[in-house]
Amino acid sequence: MSEEFNFRLRSGEQQPILPDTRPMMAERHQSVPVPSVFRPESLAPASRPHSIMSTGSAGSRDRHTLVAKYLQRRCSAAKWLQPIEEENGTINESSWVGVAMRLPDGSYYTEPPNVDNNFYTVMQYLGCKVAFTMSSDITAALMDQIGPFQTEVQVHPRGIRLPIVQNLSELAYGGTGVSKKSYLCVLREERLVLIWNESVESIMTHGADVEGILVGLIWGSHIGTMTATSPYASMTPPIGQTPGQTPGRTPSAISEDPEFNEKMNIVQAAIEREENKDTIFNPDIEAAAPPERPFLLLHAGVIGFAMTLVVFVEMLCASRLITEYQWDGGVLRFALVAVIPFFVSFSLFFMVVIAGSLFQLFGPLTYVRKNSQFYSAKPPKRGRYPDLELPHITIQMPVYKEGLKGVIIPTVTSILAAIRYYEAQGGSASIYVNEDGMQAVDPELCEARKTFYELNNIGYCSRPKHTHSKKKWYQGKKVQDNPEGFQRKGQFKKASNMNYCLSFSIRVEDELLRLIAAKSTAEDRPQGDITPDEEDVLYKQALATCLEQDEGRTMAGGNVRIGDIILIIDSDTRVPEDCLLLGALEMHESPQVAILQHASGVMQVANNPFENGITYFTNLIYMSITFAVGNGDCAPFVGHNAFLRWKAVQSVAYEEDGQLKFWSDDHVSEDFDMSLRLQMAKFIVRLATYHEGGFKEGVSLTVYDELARWEKYAYGCNELVFNPIYKWWRGPFTKLFMRFLWSDIKLTSKITILAYIGTYYAIACAIPLTLANYIMVGWFNDSLDQFYLTSWKIFVGMAVVFNVLSPLAFAMLRHRLGEKVFVSSIVETAKWTPMFVLFFGGISFHLLTAILCHFFSIKMEWTATAKEVEAGGFRIGLDKIFRDFKWMYLVMIPVLGGMVYLGAFAPRGFEITDFTAIVPLSNQVACHILLPAAL
Repeated sequence: MSEEFNFRLRSGEQQPILPDTRPMMAERHQSVPVPSVFRPESLAPASRPHSIMSTGSAGSRDRHTLVAKYLQRRCSAAKWLQPIEEENGTINESSWVGVAMRLPDGSYYTEPPNVDNNFYTVMQYLGCKVAFTMSSDITAALMDQIGPFQTEVQVHPRGIRLPIVQNLSELAYGGTGVSKKSYLCVLREERLVLIWNESVESIMTHGADVEGILVGLIWGSHIGTMTATSPYASMTPPIGQTPGQTPGRTPSAISEDPEFNEKMNIVQAAIEREENKDTIFNPDIEAAAPPERPFLLLHAGVIGFAMTLVVFVEMLCASRLITEYQWDGGVLRFALVAVIPFFVSFSLFFMVVIAGSLFQLFGPLTYVRKNSQFYSAKPPKRGRYPDLELPHITIQMPVYKEGLKGVIIPTVTSILAAIRYYEAQGGSASIYVNEDGMQAVDPELCEARKTFYELNNIGYCSRPKHTHSKKKWYQGKKVQDNPEGFQRKGQFKKASNMNYCLSFSIRVEDELLRLIAAKSTAEDRPQGDITPDEEDVLYKQALATCLEQDEGRTMAGGNVRIGDIILIIDSDTRVPEDCLLLGALEMHESPQVAILQHASGVMQVANNPFENGITYFTNLIYMSITFAVGNGDCAPFVGHNAFLRWKAVQSVAYEEDGQLKFWSDDHVSEDFDMSLRLQMAKFIVRLATYHEGGFKEGVSLTVYDELARWEKYAYGCNELVFNPIYKWWRGPFTKLFMRFLWSDIKLTSKITILAYIGTYYAIACAIPLTLANYIMVGWFNDSLDQFYLTSWKIFVGMAVVFNVLSPLAFAMLRHRLGEKVFVSSIVETAKWTPMFVLFFGGISFHLLTAILCHFFSIKMEWTATAKEVEAGGFRIGLDKIFRDFKWMYLVMIPVLGGMVYLGAFAPRGFEITDFTAIVPLSNQVACHILLPAAL
């Protein structure tokens, strides 16, 4: 039954331990005792301005009072009205527990009589007939699980939403979105669950159902069957009616007809099986072994069609050379054939987009909904492996100087919920934070991070402080400011950070194995007889020994050991609750899979126009990847939100400078390098989409961050393909690239990767090529060979493909997959098209700079992308523009001035007025100049 019920805390069940702030909050929201029948003075009749007594008849009031007292006794017998105990064991008198009932005159009678004025306001707002505050051992356990920033609890598969508010005052005045049809609300500060109903007869049944839901949340699976009278029996938000209930009618008492109840249970069970058909294992109709995954070739057809277009276009140009040769016999023009390979690399991605768009419009979508060798659309089923011993999973999270409250704590909250779910299924998991900033931040922040990790049993390792090498103008060699320090190699420091922490983990593991072997030998017993408690003691000794060996240069604590599987995430990530279980099952099903990359949704932080646009673009990219991989392409590895098989990662490790390295700190794109090495070692990289965006990642918050990302990608691609020019005596291409070309990776996947790499060169060459085209077409148009394809023709072609065909195909794909209506998708695409025309038209200079910096070995470094909204303003914006874009403006402004001069003031014969020469270059110049200010 556990597979049929998946109770999920939307923000996570298990929350990080934080300082207790309840005493401080209680001072701000002291309750005010008032009589048991109460009404605020502002609502009292004018003739009795100070009265708060009911105006109903005595008989009616006595009847309601009697029922309220009866319900209070019933709730007390059910242990739902237990006093609130603080952590020190004292009773919290400010949190009222009891029953409230609406009297005929609209006032409320409470039993017992000690209530808060805010409670009356809430009752008036809800307008319910009866309510009570639940306080029990079950609610206390729930309060320990919900986090300080959590706003609701989501119960699946029924889709029930249990809202959480900070306190009664916020519920009364805060506009929390809680409505009458919510039927309950969790009060965080009061540590109560407020429950209400429109039927006095059904309130006890409703309370029992709520108690069952809360127990299920704590236990991890459904316990008991909800009755037909419960508002939650068949509620699908936002409607809150019970089965068979008509609007405006209250739930009736529980049916005494056993046949009716049995039929209702059958219907509910069928609905649950239908909703969970992809996760529930039926041994009667399914084999014990997982279904075989086919090797798909549809994507090969897409690439084949794209290559046909490339060959057709290039041969069309070559045919013009032959025609011209037949006219004048000149053979020198055939030297232009040498540039064909370069323009093939530039145009390959363009043709792949055309072919892919046509397949998105008219091709089949069957494979996108099924599992294949490189793609998982459906999750593995837990019921297929009832006796499987789940492996230990390590969640590896590299961090730098991100904020503890705004970034790290919410991410840890999400991870802890997934760990709790995984442990409930019999597995074990731990968090290993790779701290790249603990020794680089202020001592107070460093201590706060250590305390937070220790409180939440999080393992961490912090590398030594970086050694800066300085060279004075009068010195002949570099001087190190900290000779005993640590060299963070690479232009992007994430790889060196992870390498250091993984190496430290291996050192601790080796020392632990040595201690276990020594203890086993000394006590003359097998190593398998070492108890977990004894192993924990030995582990602490091993960790202390390694820290002592480093002489204080390394900070570490907690569990730094690596499990069989690693889930690598960024510090600004949200993960699905069941991701660890499903990841472990899929890695068990497919031993040849080294990386299980999950498609990600977007976690927005700033909600500004630029972030919204990048969110749209990120979703577009992931959907295009999903379509390609679902049809047979090899999956990409983006460096986060992915499961890695630790043994596979160790098998492709290498030694450099006397150190064992897993991630390449010589490459900016360390994830791309890891993916190539694993695929060349016969491992599989797979994409999974069955979490449907449950993995969430942050995106660039500003144009400066996004531009830095594209610079980093361009630099990374160039260093994967080419050696720096000073090493060209060994050959222009890197050993890794040559190994890739001659590896057994699918030919179509090689073409896709080459097309992706070629994209950065095509964008980077936009400025120099359009400038050259401006001069050639403007001054030497009559002398140009017909082989030459002008920038105007390329400009028009790209405008049609990237601004018309591709958005149209993307909108149709979303419509066919049921994600969004076609017209709505077209409107959304049209909204963001101007932004991306400006952005991609304005990054050529920056990508060209990054590529040339690698070619000429000019140092270029990037920091981690900002995870939180930073201070802004006109002055700060101008400072960033001047600092990051000054060289671009020093080039673009003279080019713009030259275009104005040649178009309006140049001598006869030197002017350039042909719009086919002007438009492509003016588009590039205008986009570059406007990019930092407009976005």
